This record gives sequence, C-alpha cells and structure tokens, in this order.
Amino acid sequence: MALGPEASGAGAYKPAATQDRDLKDSEPPQPWQLFAKGAGQCEYQGFSEWTEEEQELWRQGLLKHKWGVGQVSIRLPVKDGTTFLALMYGYLPFVIPIWWAVWAGTTRITLGCPRFFPMFGLCIAVGFALVNEVIIKQVCKRVLPAQLTNRPPEAVCKHPGMPSGHVMNAYTLMVWCFLEAALDKMVHPEWLFVIALVLGPVPWARVYNKDHTVAQVVVSAVIASVMGCIAFYIRKAYYPNHQQPWEWYSAGRGIENPYSPHF
Repeated sequence: MALGPEASGAGAYKPAATQDRDLKDSEPPQPWQLFAKGAGQCEYQGFSEWTEEEQELWRQGLLKHKWGVGQVSIRLPVKDGTTFLALMYGYLPFVIPIWWAVWAGTTRITLGCPRFFPMFGLCIAVGFALVNEVIIKQVCKRVLPAQLTNRPPEAVCKHPGMPSGHVMNAYTLMVWCFLEAALDKMVHPEWLFVIALVLGPVPWARVYNKDHTVAQVVVSAVIASVMGCIAFYIRKAYYPNHQQPWEWYSAGRGIENPYSPHF
C-alpha cells in the first residue's frame, strides 16, 4: 500500500537552508549600527528598543525590521502607499541639494561656470543647515524641556528632535524658491504649485513616520520660513539680475507681476 505524504514525511520535509531562514526570521532582531547607537544614520534597531505595539506587530508577522537611514525610520515591510510616500518626502530635503550640486557641477563643466540658481540654493542648504546644527539645536537642547525635544518613542534616531533638520532644510528652501517665483517680474503658477507640492508635505511626512512630534515640525517650519525670507532678501539685495529656472522651463509666458519688489 502506498504511503501518503504525511505518513512518508515528505510533506513535513524542508531543505536545511529553508529551515535556517525560518529559524532566523523567528528570532527577534539584534541591533547593528555603522555609527553611534541612536544616531539613526545607518542603524538597524534591536527588538528591545521597539515599543510594545511594534513588538506585537512583529509577533503577528506585520513588522520584521526597523532601520534608521539619514534619521528616517524605515519599517519593513512598508505597510501601504501612504507610508511609502512619507518615506519619500523624508528624503527630499537631501535629494534636492544633491540635485543642485550635480546641476551646478555639470554646468561648471559644460558652460565654464556653474548656474547661479543651483549654486546659491546649495549655499543656502549647507549654510542654514550649519546654523541649525551648531546654534539652534544646541540652544533648544539646553533651554527647552525634554518633553518638547524628545522624539516619539517609535523613532530610530534618539537625538533631540527640536527643531527638525529635515523640515528646517525643506521649508527654508521652499520659502526661498516660492518667494523667488511669486515675486518675480513674470509669475508662472505651475512653478508655485510644483514648489509647494515637492516640499510642502515634509512636516506631515516626519510626523506620519513618527520621527518627530507635531510641535517640533511646527516650530521648525516657522523658524525655516524666517530663514527662507532672509535668503530671498540676500539674493535680491546682493545678487540681482540672475536668471531663474522658470525663465528656461515653463508652461507658458507667465503672468506679469506689478508688485515685483525692487531692492
């Protein structure tokens, strides 16, 4: 008489490699970091650092790994499209200055000098980021209470979160670019829409991804808006008469602006 799969044991057999993989997946994640623990720059967070809710999700198989890359918490598997969108917006404050650096470098090679717009934007990103890290964050850390500076417990990065560097960078650049486009001699509405769409949701993304609190991103957006206005004034007052991207790439002629300021 032929033996069935259960009797023969064929249905219960698994290759050794599969058994090892299943055993590894059943073990709680162990911490690893390329830099200092809690920096969230390139860090694999250990199970003991997870919140109780996250640990329960792991037991249910809904959350397997937590990474911190560039102080953005990445939870795998990504549960839905909204979470993926929030992760993308978390990296835009880095992507745009890198894009400007490439743009400035390529125009330096092809034209003999870099385009002014990406070069000035890169200087703003680097300069105001240094101001944030060296001055503003240090003052907040020493003056404000821990309940305001501490990040949400779900964040991989454990450094003080007031203010948010991502929001500071994004909104400084956004306000500067928006003022440049809105107060130019010719206004191109499609550029205003793109600027707001690309950088506007960064505070939402940082809160949704549980890397910052609402208070932290609101304060950061306010401070960054002031910085963006300062950057706009510096450009207009000391570096006038430079071409802007909407003069090269636009959907139409634009709308004449009778209120364009003169410095």
